[in-house]
Amino acid sequence: MIEILGGVWGLLIMLYRMTHVLDNLKFVLFLLFYLIPFALSILAGILLLKNKMAGLNLSLVVQLLQIPYFTLSGLYYSFMSGLLLGIRISFLEGMTNYNFNLLLGGYCQIQTGLPVEITLFGINIFALLVFVFLFFYKLKRE
Repeated sequence: MIEILGGVWGLLIMLYRMTHVLDNLKFVLFLLFYLIPFALSILAGILLLKNKMAGLNLSLVVQLLQIPYFTLSGLYYSFMSGLLLGIRISFLEGMTNYNFNLLLGGYCQIQTGLPVEITLFGINIFALLVFVFLFFYKLKRE
């Protein structure tokens, strides 16, 4: 159920952001990188509710996409559909920072052109735990 709610929330946020995209190339990239992950999340949740093996497999992929978030060499990646309980470490100007994050909803961002001095690695612990649970459930079910 959390996949469906997170997917719907993420789609709504991304559709709102889409109103600011003007040219066709950005629109296609927007659809590809931002809306498809949330659509997959919704589909996985629906298939899981119907107790379909395809839902389990798709949910594993969706959870796997949500585990890492990072900034490295000017590239930023983050995807959350439902809940993010994260721990991250960041390096900037010789300083190391540790943070914990708790977010509910949907969020997807792939960004380039950030200062290369910024490095950040994070793990969505909630997605990792759900992935492990689903993985072992799948092994038991097969």
